[in-house]
Amino acid sequence: MADRILTTHAGSLPRPDDLADLVWARMDGEEVDEGVLEAKTAEAVDDLVAKQREVGLDVISDGEMSKPGFSTYISDRFSGFGGGTSEFQSDDVAPFPELAMKLFANPQTAHLGFSYCVGPVELTDKDAVHRDIARFKTALGDADPSSGFMGTISPGQIAFNYPDQYYGSHEKYLAACADALSHEYRAIIDAGFNLQVDSPDMAMAAHARSVGSSVGDWHHHLPLAVEALNGALEGIPPGRVRFHVCWGNTGTPHHLDVPLADIIDYVLKVTAGTIYVEGANPRHAHEWRVFRDVELPAEKSVILGVIDVKTNYVEHPRLVADRLVQVGQLVGKDRVMAGTDCGFGTFIRWSLVDPGVMWLKMGSLVEGAQIASAEL
Repeated sequence: MADRILTTHAGSLPRPDDLADLVWARMDGEEVDEGVLEAKTAEAVDDLVAKQREVGLDVISDGEMSKPGFSTYISDRFSGFGGGTSEFQSDDVAPFPELAMKLFANPQTAHLGFSYCVGPVELTDKDAVHRDIARFKTALGDADPSSGFMGTISPGQIAFNYPDQYYGSHEKYLAACADALSHEYRAIIDAGFNLQVDSPDMAMAAHARSVGSSVGDWHHHLPLAVEALNGALEGIPPGRVRFHVCWGNTGTPHHLDVPLADIIDYVLKVTAGTIYVEGANPRHAHEWRVFRDVELPAEKSVILGVIDVKTNYVEHPRLVADRLVQVGQLVGKDRVMAGTDCGFGTFIRWSLVDPGVMWLKMGSLVEGAQIASAEL
């Protein structure tokens, strides 16, 4: 057990321009040299692992360099998706069309590629996750794989992003997604890494949706999504699983975000040893109080977001430390880790923070955790 607060982040990091160009070209139907793409991907993973170590992070990732987005990668690995591009609605920005255009009328949004479920959801590229694993292990060298984690998504997030036009039942759709995802869950664990399951749907379903989605009311969706995810995680040690919940990595008002207190019971029902929640941005920085009012089960820990990924302000290490101390005093120093609210590169070129500033923010994260460790 560590005698200090460990540091990590939410997984996805900005891709280098030369890699991003290749991935976008392939998405646009252009011919891409797969050998060059593989070399650029491996190079990017090597570089990011070195930079994460240099800044002092403890538990690091491959940056999701092989993926066009933290959730859209399934279109490359699973069957069943197509039928055009689905429309996404977010209630918090709907009254502000000029802001919506400013935020979303750009090439980044055009390359997101949310479509529909139009056929059986089945794994078609079983080797993709193993290629990710091999690149990451090469970059880590002799380091213990337990010092790394790899991100995946939840069955609920697939259903949230990709409206069902095939199964006709939300439960059946979730079950199919869970079955398809279980392969990469197990592969990551078997490789010795920690598994992070990203599930923004747990929070976002209350105020956002893909038009035509079977998610429906969030009170209906959340218990079904948890049940499906727990089925996919069956047999995996909970202590190796991080469950990440967020309210969307967008510059929208977020004034309609559901409070963490309203969903925490569902979050805690996931068979993950660590829950990972936002605690840095202006809408959710106060929600450390949830851990004052809700007892964290003895077998669970918390990764607290103490760095906002939607602003180029660099958090002062003292502020980072204060945020960690507040939660550490409630759950114990040995049960809290320091992280970022979300990924800095959730989709290719989808980042509100300059990559250089990102590393300054990561450095502040590390320094703040050191201060908090000494005080706790």
